[in-house]
Formats: sequence, C-alpha cells, structure tokens
Amino acid sequence: MAMEEIKAPMPRRVKLALITSLAVNVLVIGAVAGAMIKGGGRPPKGYSDRSGSSVAIGIYGHALEKADRRAVGALMRADRKAQRREIRAELGALAAKASDLLVQTPFDKQAFANVLLEQQHVIKGSADAMQTALVEHIAAMSPERRAAYAQRLNDALEKGARRRKSDRK
Repeated sequence: MAMEEIKAPMPRRVKLALITSLAVNVLVIGAVAGAMIKGGGRPPKGYSDRSGSSVAIGIYGHALEKADRRAVGALMRADRKAQRREIRAELGALAAKASDLLVQTPFDKQAFANVLLEQQHVIKGSADAMQTALVEHIAAMSPERRAAYAQRLNDALEKGARRRKSDRK
C-alpha cells in the first residue's frame, strides 16, 4: 500500500495573517497610486526651492516662470552668500547666550524672550532680502511680462480657492 501524503489543513491563524497582509498591501498600493495621480501635494513640476524661500515669497514665487524663479533665486543666494558667515555667527552667539540663560537660577524669562526676539529679527532680515530680490526682479519686467505674471498669480489663487472649497465638501 502506497503511502499517500495527507495535507493538513492550513491553520486559521495563518489564513487570517495572509488575508490581513494582502489587505495592508492593497491599502499601501492604493495610497501610493492615489498620491501619484493627485501629484502628492508637490509644487509645480520644475519648481526648485533650494533656497528655502517659499515662506518668504510664497505664492508669488510659485507664479513666476522657471527662468524668473532661477533669476530671483540667484539674487537671493548671492545676497545670502555674502552675509552667510555673519548671520551664522550672530545666530550662534544668540544660541550660546540662550543656553547660558537657561542654566541660570533664577531663570530670567524676559532676557530669554529678548534673545529669541533678536534671533527672530536676524531671520526676518533674511526673509526681507528674499522679498526685496522678488520686488526688484518684478520691477524689471516689461508690462507684458508683468501682466502674464499677474495672470499666473490669479490662476494659482483660483486653484487654491477651488481646492479649499472641495476640501469643505
């Protein structure tokens, strides 16, 4: 008599684990596909924010054409490059001052707040330089280019309004 192999039924826990794993995989694939289709909330194609200037110039920078963004970015980087060492040194000195204040007893709340305020002024100066570069670049545009820029800015505003409206539904 030949020995026949009898397969034991798959345990219920293994079946449940396989089904759960499949469900998780389907969810991950769906999330990735959805992000790819929607664009993942990324900036427009070709937009480069190497300068970290999006906070300072925001939607105004997004509405610029690629060549204009690069030109404004170059102006900002040139200005920042000249001041980089001084700004870092100043921020480093302020951080050291804050560190000294933190270990003092009693803690001088107002002195610590003043150090943070000084840091904020240093950082704001950098943002102001970014805005100045944007203003200078736009001022140098021809009336036609400024009109086209204004149209792109309006388009971006309308797109944002439509997106916010669809989020409320």
